[in-house]
Amino acid sequence: MNNKEEINLYIEERQDTLIWMQDEVQLEILEEVVTFILNDIKQKFQTDILTLRDEENQYYEIDQIVEFKRPHTYITIPQRHDVKTLAMNSLRQNRSIYHISNEKVLVEKFKGTRKVESIDYALAVIKKTNQKYLDTLKGIFDDLVIQPKKRNSVTQESQQPIQQQQNQPESPKFGQQPKEVASPSWISKRALNESIKKCELKQLTLEDVSKHNTSDSAWIVINSKVYDVTHYLNKHPGGKEQLMRGVGNDGTPLFMQHHPWVNAHYLLEHSQVGFLINHK
Repeated sequence: MNNKEEINLYIEERQDTLIWMQDEVQLEILEEVVTFILNDIKQKFQTDILTLRDEENQYYEIDQIVEFKRPHTYITIPQRHDVKTLAMNSLRQNRSIYHISNEKVLVEKFKGTRKVESIDYALAVIKKTNQKYLDTLKGIFDDLVIQPKKRNSVTQESQQPIQQQQNQPESPKFGQQPKEVASPSWISKRALNESIKKCELKQLTLEDVSKHNTSDSAWIVINSKVYDVTHYLNKHPGGKEQLMRGVGNDGTPLFMQHHPWVNAHYLLEHSQVGFLINHK
């Protein structure tokens, strides 16, 4: 008789629980569901970088979490001290339970002990959503960074060897210190700063920014930072016209409307010319 298997993912007061029958669901399907959850977390927390660890502070990739059936995985966001995830296995206030089969996923959402919603997803919908998220990132980083080498990877400060013994997967060794990384494991910045001179960041007003509202000199404000995006106009995945809508002004509302999960400063750091002041 088959038994149920379970994986839990935690971030702050959110808990996502995957449940499936042992030996009845393919590993690739479990990876798709975990990826679906992590993409949703990235959008909710407006980030493109996540770190996954277990209760022993071991770092994992998505496929390792699934392969080793890690029961509890804690998610953090590098350099985001406002996001706190406690390494505790107690039930979180906001919990979603994913009942997984090879054809569909039933999601039950809870607030405390109260069930608030049930959603039935066809597996094809989950795969399509994951691909759409990936295509969006690939478009944004096109010509600015090296293309993703692995679709399901996330930030991993430690690259651990995976050992096999008697054809059974064995959990990576613990106790090794994580290596520092400057970018997500699946995205590496090109050395653009070698060809772009660093300049002193200036204090700028909206009036200053408004003077740069043409395709020859295009400045835009995102989250109170001013960027010169002239070089990026023809590379914007949504087209030059869409990006020009925010040029010469505060483009934060437009940016948040269309891709709130993207880390704009990571993408445009080399193009920053200053900070916005006197802006209400």
